[in-house]
Amino acid sequence: MKNTKTAFCILLMICLAGTKLTIQAQVYRNLVEYSYNGVPTHGVKIKTNIPFMHQVDMPTVKIQGYNYGNGEVMDLTLVFYIFNNDANLPKVWASSVSTAGSYTPRIFLAQENGKVVIFIDDKNYFLRFFVDAFTHGFNNAPAYYKSWATADEALSSNEIVQLEYRNSFNGNVRFPENGVWNTNGNVGIGTTTPTERLSVNGNIRAREIKVETNNWPDYVFEEDYKLTPLAEVETFIKANKHLPEVPSAREIEEDGLSLGEMNKLMMKKIEELTLHLIEKDRQLQQQNTSQQTLLQDVNMLKERVSQQANEISQLKTKRK
Repeated sequence: MKNTKTAFCILLMICLAGTKLTIQAQVYRNLVEYSYNGVPTHGVKIKTNIPFMHQVDMPTVKIQGYNYGNGEVMDLTLVFYIFNNDANLPKVWASSVSTAGSYTPRIFLAQENGKVVIFIDDKNYFLRFFVDAFTHGFNNAPAYYKSWATADEALSSNEIVQLEYRNSFNGNVRFPENGVWNTNGNVGIGTTTPTERLSVNGNIRAREIKVETNNWPDYVFEEDYKLTPLAEVETFIKANKHLPEVPSAREIEEDGLSLGEMNKLMMKKIEELTLHLIEKDRQLQQQNTSQQTLLQDVNMLKERVSQQANEISQLKTKRK
């Protein structure tokens, strides 16, 4: 008899513990379903029955479905907590949204008629989703998760917060065609072993690529810059088969080409070439001036020779 009572007490304690856990942690399925064969005017408002009150509930809300307008999987997870007894803190505290699909619309939380409202800022057509919730906070009640509804309405509240998307990954995220995103921040396209922030084994097509760099070689135009004579450049080229400071073909094949550094080198060589051209132009101008002077002297000599020839001819004529 004693053993029977003991067993009964143990069973009762297990049942009570299970009841307590059930009260504290609940999963609510299909709180609301949304399906509209049109385009929302304002967006989709989900009207909950969760009180917008200090320290009431700490829900996790799942919104799953299909955005037919963009052909995207809809898989959102929202978390939030109302904490409004401190003027230095926002009323909606520890709130965020994450996505397991490609659907990332703007998500807002607001207070309307004392209840929490979830607003999906999406005006695409043929949107379909259902909502589940998990609650494991305190001061929660099953009534909070009944009679949820959706509406095509704009937000009408002064208490609105936009949820920040927070997604993180552990390990490697692999994409089709040998793509990978490593946890060290390197992204590979066409390769699974990226060694740079972005490694691409293939072609890249873009309208514009901006490369940031410093120490741009305008110092070439400073008065104290020593310009390498062209004779020395010629000697270097004959010996090495490439310009000074510029990587050789073998180095480019082994290490690749740094756009930033190469652009700086190219600009430096262009500026040096410009200085050489300016110097050559100055020399050419001097040569032209000298040639003009020589030509004038030659013409003067020709005139004198011609005059002397005429004088000699006249003398010969008189003697006859």
